[in-house]
Amino acid sequence: MKQAIQSGEGALVGMVEELIINPENGELAGFIVREGFGKNSLKTLGAKDVLGISSDFYLIPNYETLGEMDEIVRLKNILDKNIKVTGNKVCTVSGTYLGRVFDFTIDLRHFMISRIYVAGRILGGFGKQHIIDYKQIISIEKDKITVDDAFVKVKKPTLVAVDRVPST
Repeated sequence: MKQAIQSGEGALVGMVEELIINPENGELAGFIVREGFGKNSLKTLGAKDVLGISSDFYLIPNYETLGEMDEIVRLKNILDKNIKVTGNKVCTVSGTYLGRVFDFTIDLRHFMISRIYVAGRILGGFGKQHIIDYKQIISIEKDKITVDDAFVKVKKPTLVAVDRVPST
């Protein structure tokens, strides 16, 4: 569900189209906001400009808080990298493929990613799902997200029976 952006005066300003995540530190840096129709209707909003969050909308001081897509330099630099969290593949440091990110959650106290949700695919289209804590993420890059090997469960070791030769 897309969240609405509302000004302090109570006016609906737009709808959040996408979250802008800084891949270097997992910070929610801002939002891409649609204020109308067409490509020119996309604006940016810095996360620090949000005054409050409810289940229905983000509250901002006023309409002028929104910027053009290339106006807020810090957000433009992140957008130019074109690194997405959702849809990105996830691998462990040792190279084990876990799947693709289908969702993530944000810690609203710190405006940081708290978890990513990964779905692996096997025959038939269904697969194992993983919930990965942000502390286990090593890097977020354009082509993959790398997570700690400690995330992967290790199979229990198999006990091998050894015949003992009685000593004489």
